[in-house]
Amino acid sequence: MTGVQGPGKRQTGTTLAEMVVVVAILAVAAAIAIPKADPQAAFSADAVAAEIASAVRFAQREAVRTGTYLTASVNPSTQELRVYRPTSSEGATSVHPVDKRDYKISFAGNAMPRATIMSSVFTYEDKAVTNLVTFGPDGAPVDLTSIPVVQAFPGDVLDAKKASPLKQEGTITIRHGNVERIVRVAPVTGRVTF
Repeated sequence: MTGVQGPGKRQTGTTLAEMVVVVAILAVAAAIAIPKADPQAAFSADAVAAEIASAVRFAQREAVRTGTYLTASVNPSTQELRVYRPTSSEGATSVHPVDKRDYKISFAGNAMPRATIMSSVFTYEDKAVTNLVTFGPDGAPVDLTSIPVVQAFPGDVLDAKKASPLKQEGTITIRHGNVERIVRVAPVTGRVTF
């Protein structure tokens, strides 16, 4: 009689059902403990941050090159970036350096990766907080939103002596899923990093 056990002998081991339960518990614990790795999220956040940083750097360099003021506006509510010369009107849109069209980029819809601009905050010495940064002819970030415009020929001229400098580092926050990138603009120098 093989296979029959006596009263003092016990078999040790686990059943298939017990192993399945343990594996299921470990899988649930791992899913909760380890966030999902999404390489597309990092790529999307990096792409949008790089595009914004490039546009802000262009605004600064073009302001220095032309000896004028140039504004980079990043609007989280419309998911748009604009680079323009500030005037008394809405703002004359400047020319994009590559395709010679208006420098306006929409990050909404299918045009760009699905990363979202969460915030754009620039705090100035005059306590103004805006979603835009204006660079002066020296490349320094300043606030021109509260400055009176002097009418002169051939156009509008800003009374730049009243410009308020950037008080602290300006930030533009981009997010895709659990990946976040921050584009930073330094006070005084206007250095752009992300």
